[in-house]
Amino acid sequence: MSSIAALAETVLAARELRLEPLRPGHAERLFDGLADPALYRFIPQEPPADAAALRARFERLAARRSPAGDQAWLNWAVRLPDDGYAGLVEATVGGTGAADIAYFVFRRCQGRGIGRRAVGAVVEALAAEPAVTAIGASIDTRNAASIALVEALGFERTGLIRGADHFKGGPSDEFRYQLPLTG
Repeated sequence: MSSIAALAETVLAARELRLEPLRPGHAERLFDGLADPALYRFIPQEPPADAAALRARFERLAARRSPAGDQAWLNWAVRLPDDGYAGLVEATVGGTGAADIAYFVFRRCQGRGIGRRAVGAVVEALAAEPAVTAIGASIDTRNAASIALVEALGFERTGLIRGADHFKGGPSDEFRYQLPLTG
């Protein structure tokens, strides 16, 4: 098993948070949080239609690899100490070792540092992985909370992509961020 594949199956900890490798069985526990349309304001994706659709998506993601085999999919459900869930952290690692991160923090959990701790744990695990050569993120320029989160984790803005996407009736510009890796 490659080290990336092993990382995809690793439970991560961030103080009181437990990041569990995403499984189809998480769908029912995460559905209500992921069904919130407010979470999709800055991304070209819509909320899941129902728990069954979310389970089908999680079944695809549980393969831990893209159908073409050129990307590793690392996804974690963020579990709270009370056994509730706070969201998801996702990382896609390409064949060159470049990782891109994304995340959802449920609205009821926002503004409490949960996203920073959870994403920070994933970034730390990726940075410690020898096969990972870079860690980046693309963020809609209007998403102030996500911009603040990655900047607090040490990511540096490396570019602006005008018209990166078109969704929800308008164009989306994105900032590109990279985390400087040492060693």
